[in-house]
Amino acid sequence: MKKYGLTPNGPEIPQLADILNELHDEISEGWKVNTRHNPHSYFNVQLTSFADKIVSLWQLGEQIYHAMYPNSAENADLDNAVQYGGITREEAKKTIYPVHCTCLDGTLIPRGTVIRSDTNPALDFTAQRDILADRHNFNIALVRILSVQPGALYTVVINGELFSFMDPAAATSEDIVDGLSKVIDLPNFSTSTEDDFLKIVANDLETSNILTLSSNMTTESITSVINFLSPDFGEVVLPTGTINQIITGITGLLEVENRLPHIAGRYKETDPQLRRSYQDKIYLRSSNMVESIESAIWQNVQGVRSVRGFQNDTHLWDAFGRPPHSVEMVVDGGSSQEIALQIWNEKAAGIQSPFGNTEAIVTGKENEPVIIRFSRPELVYVWWRVELTLDPSQILPPNYVQAIQDVIAEKMATLRPGNNVSSQRLFINAIHEKVPGIAYVAAEYFATTDRNEAPIDYKMGLIEITPRQLAVTEVARIEVVI
Repeated sequence: MKKYGLTPNGPEIPQLADILNELHDEISEGWKVNTRHNPHSYFNVQLTSFADKIVSLWQLGEQIYHAMYPNSAENADLDNAVQYGGITREEAKKTIYPVHCTCLDGTLIPRGTVIRSDTNPALDFTAQRDILADRHNFNIALVRILSVQPGALYTVVINGELFSFMDPAAATSEDIVDGLSKVIDLPNFSTSTEDDFLKIVANDLETSNILTLSSNMTTESITSVINFLSPDFGEVVLPTGTINQIITGITGLLEVENRLPHIAGRYKETDPQLRRSYQDKIYLRSSNMVESIESAIWQNVQGVRSVRGFQNDTHLWDAFGRPPHSVEMVVDGGSSQEIALQIWNEKAAGIQSPFGNTEAIVTGKENEPVIIRFSRPELVYVWWRVELTLDPSQILPPNYVQAIQDVIAEKMATLRPGNNVSSQRLFINAIHEKVPGIAYVAAEYFATTDRNEAPIDYKMGLIEITPRQLAVTEVARIEVVI
């Protein structure tokens, strides 16, 4: 007799015919009568109905079993299953536009403040939360002199770095701001003079910085980066500089402009998407620091498309320039400030400042500014030319081009920074599985770091990607020929 129940291969449940045969065998043996003799008998009808209820119970048990595991659960059962790992389904989110808001120092931008694009149709964007735009979170600052006193000391402190100017011969505001502009020497900032004002500009348009001035100076205006939400869920794409109209009248708010890339929104996570993201996010419970940081960034930072961490746990600098006992997170997409916050929260105490080509400032335990570094990957744009040899014994579907493009784009989207690209491993088998009628697939590539460069010549083989690079493609870069 076949064994039913939980087996090494999972649940095995009997079919209606199996249960009905077992019931007939046992009763026929006990009564010494062939109960199958008359299929239309009252007893046989009753036995069939009873066996059907038993099958329903077996099926219920199988459903309960599959509902416990993320790989097989669906809908609400999947939500419940992933919660055992501390994971929840991503809800629909709106696109975030970091907007440069020029204000009087100390202007409160309340949640719900509305600004508008000059596009057709116009779109309204609302402030995500209450934000105080002041010298403690500036990206651009315009400083003016309050009192001109030859021989007085004029001091500017930027993120804890102090710069002073004193000249007994300085007789005008213009002399003082010109002197300050020359003494302020920070690699991540540039200074200039505008009329009688000192203009301090962060080279990274995304950063928020801290400015302190001596009492004989003040700010004329400051520009802070403030997040605004799109009106609809999903990704809303607008050109740079088009969000520039102030709708809600806020005293002290002077100008707005979107100068940075947006943080893409999304629709509610589907079951297949949740299963894939579960594998990345589950490392939040890991004791491995790099995996924990990766998971925290995936789970808590909107708009992240890819993330990968590297660790140098030796006492020497490694081949990629990482200092001893350091980590480097390579992140594509998402807010730099939010990414830095996750790294700060998850990194080990011995890692003083993670390594990378991008900086953001977070607040330390003593309210001190802390510089956190991570890397933005260099994107390697891959063009594909896929040549098909048809199988005459099968019929090629009419949508074969779109199906192949979708397979390649989907597989390429799973790559992480530093992942080499092999068409044979990545998507050739998937094309054969999804598209019938193909006997052989030959894939050639052209890879470039220039987004606008057209393919010159294609070649076959492995695309080598460095740890600070990420291979990407899109449907428009995939050509399918027979």
